[in-house]
Amino acid sequence: MLDEIFDLLMPPDETLFFSRGDKSDPRMGDLVFRDVGNFDGTEVAIIGVPQDEGVRRNQGRIGARKAPDEVRKYFYRLTPFNFKFEKQITDLKIFDLGNLKTDGELEEIHERLTFVVGELIKSEILTIVIGGGHDIAFPDYLGFAKNFEKVKKAVINIDTHLDVRGSQLRNSGTPFRQILESECKPDRLIEIGIQNYANSIYHFEYALKNGVEIFTLDDFKERGIDFVLNTVKDRLEGHFVHLSFDVDSVKNADAPGVSATYPDGLSSEDVLKIALFCGLNLNVKILDIAEINPEFDIDGKTSRLGAFFILNFLTGISNSRGMI
Repeated sequence: MLDEIFDLLMPPDETLFFSRGDKSDPRMGDLVFRDVGNFDGTEVAIIGVPQDEGVRRNQGRIGARKAPDEVRKYFYRLTPFNFKFEKQITDLKIFDLGNLKTDGELEEIHERLTFVVGELIKSEILTIVIGGGHDIAFPDYLGFAKNFEKVKKAVINIDTHLDVRGSQLRNSGTPFRQILESECKPDRLIEIGIQNYANSIYHFEYALKNGVEIFTLDDFKERGIDFVLNTVKDRLEGHFVHLSFDVDSVKNADAPGVSATYPDGLSSEDVLKIALFCGLNLNVKILDIAEINPEFDIDGKTSRLGAFFILNFLTGISNSRGMI
C-alpha cells in the first residue's frame, strides 16, 4: 500500500518545515513526520492537491493550486499548544505525504486522489486533504465511502455555495451533486453557511428534493452557531463523516484570498469553532479544505486561517481519541 501511495505523490518541500531548533519551543515543523521510514503508526496524514483546473472550468479566479504549500508554510510555524485542553496535538502521529501528482486531465487527478484517500482510510488513518479547487470533495468522498458501504455516512459542506451544478464536465461547482448521484450516496448531506445571491433557485430546489439539509448564513445569524452545531451533532450520531471546508464561506474581511469572494459570510471565529467542535464531537474520517487562493490573499491571512482550522480540528481529535 505504501509504495503505491508514494508513487502518486511528490515529497513535501523541506523548507516549509519551520523549526527554531529549541526543544522547549517545538513547532509543527518539528513534530510532523515526512520520512517514509517513519510512516508506521501514522494516525493522521496530510495531502496537498495543487491544481485549480476545476475552478477554471467553473469560471472562477485561478490561483488555488498554490494553496497547499502556502497553508503548510504557516501551519508548520505554529505551536501545537492550546491553553484550554489537557491533551495536545503532540498526542497524534502526523505524517505529511506531500502533494498529489497533478499531471493529466482533472478526471485522472481525481482517480489518483480517490485511490490514495481510500487506501489511507482503509488503514484507519485520518486524512486531511488541502486543495486546490473544491472539486476535490468528490474524489475524497469516493475514497471515503468505499470503506464504509454498509454503515451510515454523512457529508458536511461548509460553503457559500451548494455546489450541485449539473454540468457534464466536472468542476469546482459540481462535487456535491456528484456525491448525491454516486452509487454509494451518503445517508445525510448537510450544507452550512449557504448565502443569498450566490446560488440558483433551481440548485436550491434540487438540493431539498434530494434530502440535503441546509443551514444558511441567515440561520447562523438568527439561531446562533451553538444551535446549528448541536443540531448537526444530533443528526449525525452514529455516522462516519466527511467534513469539507470551502474557505469562500468566510467573509472577505477575514478571508480575502479565495476563488470567489463575498462581503458577508461566516467569521474566522465561527469556522474555527466549527473545526474544534467537529473534531471533538463527530466521527470525522476525512477533512478537506478548498478554494484558498494565495494570488488574492493579504499578508497570508486566508492561508493562515486554513492552518488554524486544521490545528483546531486536530486539537478536537486529540481530545476525543476514541474516535480515530
